[in-house]
Amino acid sequence: MVKTSPGRPIDVNKDRDILAAGRALLFEHGPQAVTMEAVARTAGVAKPTLYRRYANRDELLAAVAMNESESMAGRFSMTPGNIDDLRQALVDFGCDLTRFLLSREHIRFIHALGASTGLPQESRESIFRHGPLATRDRLADWLGKAAGAGLLRCPHPAGSAEKFLGMLMGLDLVRTLYHVPMPRDVGALNAHVQTSVDDFLALHRRV
Repeated sequence: MVKTSPGRPIDVNKDRDILAAGRALLFEHGPQAVTMEAVARTAGVAKPTLYRRYANRDELLAAVAMNESESMAGRFSMTPGNIDDLRQALVDFGCDLTRFLLSREHIRFIHALGASTGLPQESRESIFRHGPLATRDRLADWLGKAAGAGLLRCPHPAGSAEKFLGMLMGLDLVRTLYHVPMPRDVGALNAHVQTSVDDFLALHRRV
């Protein structure tokens, strides 16, 4: 969370530059490259400016992961008005997510994360908690609201959200870990997302 000093206005441009610098270092070189010195240098800000916002690297890593999650799950800011809106939001989210997870930058990050033997376990758990887990929780909250609006049957939103994420990814993340090339082109990927959404909605159709 960004900290501010009393009477000091928030410079949103510096906040944006800091998060962008942290993201670039994280996805290009792995979490160990995200040091306070490197982020300050890449963002073009003074180290005291950075430390006024984040006390240490773990806070900064958490903020970068959280910002990525918020960007990915931005489609869930409003409860859908009907089943068509719900389906379209899931398709759009699924396409955004799979393209990101199968992108070169994310694959590079996964490999760098696996090779970062000196990264503390607390840092790994923080990245997971503020990134992938936060995305699942945002999806679960949205599914719960959609169920409350009568659009689907979803008694266990967190479990349903995790099921949907698993349907989207299949074995692709395992392929990433094994350095096996992804078999899908963009058209096939979009078709897979739409099929996954339709299967998911069929499982959660109101009786």
